[in-house]
Amino acid sequence: MRKSRQAPLREPARAWIWGTFVILLFVCVPYGFVGSYQPLVFGLPLWFLVTLLGSFLLGGFTMYVAFRHWRLAAVILDEETD
Repeated sequence: MRKSRQAPLREPARAWIWGTFVILLFVCVPYGFVGSYQPLVFGLPLWFLVTLLGSFLLGGFTMYVAFRHWRLAAVILDEETD
């Protein structure tokens, strides 16, 4: 009997996911603070704290998307049975 092969599942390409990635990447690069180190917050430039927070948010959002929206288990299990 011939085994029917389904098309591989695609990862979600939702607009809100890509939009959030673009916004967080934009926050990670301090375009708005070019040439300044003022104001200081706890002795650190504000651009540094904004960039650091954006980096943590980007990493957290990437983990959220990988764990909640990437559905690769069916693909991985299908490859193991071949």
